[in-house]
Amino acid sequence: MTVARRLWLVRHGETTGQSSIRFHGSNDVPLSDAGRAQIRALAPLLAGVSFARVVHSPLVRAAESARLLATICDVPMARLAADDRLREISFGRCEGMTEEEIAAAFPEFWRDYRARTVDTFPGGENRTAFAARVRAAILEHAASAWAGDLLVVAHRGTVRQALRALLGVAPGQHDAFGVELASVSTVRDEPPWRLEALGLLP
Repeated sequence: MTVARRLWLVRHGETTGQSSIRFHGSNDVPLSDAGRAQIRALAPLLAGVSFARVVHSPLVRAAESARLLATICDVPMARLAADDRLREISFGRCEGMTEEEIAAAFPEFWRDYRARTVDTFPGGENRTAFAARVRAAILEHAASAWAGDLLVVAHRGTVRQALRALLGVAPGQHDAFGVELASVSTVRDEPPWRLEALGLLP
């Protein structure tokens, strides 16, 4: 009997740059003490899971989260691998800003962004290109011949795009993938991939 594999998608914890309220994409901000505590609090959810690999964004907030989780789950560090394609989208000149600060600095852009009529932040990465690189990465990892579950540690936008790719959400189709800090979402390969838990918090 073949056991269905699962892919666990984790968003990093809170950062020193307040990822909960600020647009940190390509900004390489580290975890805060609160963020480390959030990641460690995932231990009960991951207890007993045998991870074949841990793949993560190279940005420090995701990389440190991945190392903490590997330690919690007794995964050898040799099984960890960074994938540059799992980086968060770049918010360009809006990096590090709050919604209020963006609205004040770029009012026309913010109006269009709220109306969903723009695809790129000022000086930032095109969302379509971002979705394509995340899709390529996650489908490649999902198709790999790994024996056991796969843990992916990344960012809000990355996790959402990964879920869209795995579950076959069409471009332009609305989704309701809430991805909070230090949340865990799982999909199961039966096939096809199906959602098992979304945004599961400790």
